[in-house]
Amino acid sequence: MEIIFKKYHKSERHTERNYLIYDPSHNQVQFTSDLCKSISHRNFIQNCENILVGPIMDGQHMSMMVLTADGMEVSPDPDADRIFKTYLKDQGYYSSEQEERQQTDPDIAAFGTVYYFPA
Repeated sequence: MEIIFKKYHKSERHTERNYLIYDPSHNQVQFTSDLCKSISHRNFIQNCENILVGPIMDGQHMSMMVLTADGMEVSPDPDADRIFKTYLKDQGYYSSEQEERQQTDPDIAAFGTVYYFPA
């Protein structure tokens, strides 16, 4: 079974930050810290800051979970928040009215889709 990630990139002066996004609605596998460690062990997330897991739905509220390469949950930083909002907009999670209120960050770009096939 494949696991689908989207890769996003934030470019800043002299630095680049890459993130993988795991969307539960596009995958049949539950993302756990063990799976995160397995992916990290195989260098699948090499050169990525963190994995963003979401959107996690709680009624009408959407949230995300940020995991490091070793599967530890950390607080989202401002870059992770902006990348997650860009992802939500790109995937059509916002209505057109909500999209107008979302600020876009020209330094954030989607790199594309990445597939992972666990052994």
